[in-house]
Amino acid sequence: MDQLLHIALVTQDHFRAEAIAAITSSVGWRLEANVGQNQPLAWLRRTQAEVILVDLDIPNAIALLREVAGILPHAILLALVTPQHLVELQEALLAGAAGFVAFPVDAPQFTATVLRTVQAAPVREKKAKRGRLVAVVGLKGGVGRTTVAVNMTVALRQRVDKEVVLVEAHHSLSDLSLMLNLLPRHTIANLAQEHNIDLDVIQGLLQSHASRIKVLAAPQDITDLVELPVESWRQILTLLLESTAYVVVDTGPVGDAVLSEVLTMADDIVVVTGPDLAGLRSAVVLLKALDAEEEIHARTHMVLNRAGVRGGVDESACTKQLGEPIVAALPDDSALATFALNRGVPFVLSHPRAISSRKVQELAEKVFELRAGDVTRRNELRLPFGKNKARTVQQAVAA
Repeated sequence: MDQLLHIALVTQDHFRAEAIAAITSSVGWRLEANVGQNQPLAWLRRTQAEVILVDLDIPNAIALLREVAGILPHAILLALVTPQHLVELQEALLAGAAGFVAFPVDAPQFTATVLRTVQAAPVREKKAKRGRLVAVVGLKGGVGRTTVAVNMTVALRQRVDKEVVLVEAHHSLSDLSLMLNLLPRHTIANLAQEHNIDLDVIQGLLQSHASRIKVLAAPQDITDLVELPVESWRQILTLLLESTAYVVVDTGPVGDAVLSEVLTMADDIVVVTGPDLAGLRSAVVLLKALDAEEEIHARTHMVLNRAGVRGGVDESACTKQLGEPIVAALPDDSALATFALNRGVPFVLSHPRAISSRKVQELAEKVFELRAGDVTRRNELRLPFGKNKARTVQQAVAA
């Protein structure tokens, strides 16, 4: 099948979702299904699917079609119709559906209907090509937000032969410099007196790391702390997205205007929580805020850090509390995390076969939708461990 499509399905029937998933998988299409979950409209905004299939058996299906047609005008809407709901088909078409698919689903008929509808749809204006922005968020300190951001970014760079930039978008001291053992010559503090922020200025502030990622770091000295206006952050991220394939943003644990701007610009949001009630509560508050904010259209990915820690809430209970599936559960491995922090080397580099590293690699694959063909030279970087401990890590990771 030449045309790869991203389809979102809203239904309450697991059997129907599985049947359609089997068909889409066989032709190489990507399907995301919302099966009986709350707030399907907010979920659809996050999926950014090209084709949206709404089961007319769900409550208020016609109203949902009408809302989606207004909020997501570029999406192609189709109705999933059973014989019991043929009467509602005319209403569905009037509400914005471009066609319908009959259930039980016939595979050839389904693919032909979807392709015919896509090809017949009006040509949509193509967005200017820009990079992909992924925000890593956690509103509680200590949940491992920066650890996830650093290791996921490095794991991504191992898999793609494109430029990847990691940004600290907050007004606190730098954690990235510590975790990557960097001594950046320039930080965002250099932008405080900059009246004309352009791409050359931003490129001059980026610090290269031995993992081949680039870093825009916060200051390391408290005397250098600055608070850039939201407009400056918008300009910084816009310039990076115009010149860089992937931008990963490590945010602060404070719900301020900078965080709001980052989330508004994001294509994907990775929410990090721990297996404790305080962390879960913060994550739930954030998820509710994301669903309520119409300007935010990013897909959300839940990450449970320190999963399985003694005394913590188990993964199934966390999923129930969050009301969102957990895409990655990183095991509790304080020894590895401490080792990585003290050495200033991400554990996906120092211990690529550790369970935590493999989980982060899987997270990067899911968030960035990586394929087998995207793999580059994963073991290109060799860092000094074992018998060569005398050589400092600072020498190994310096640009």
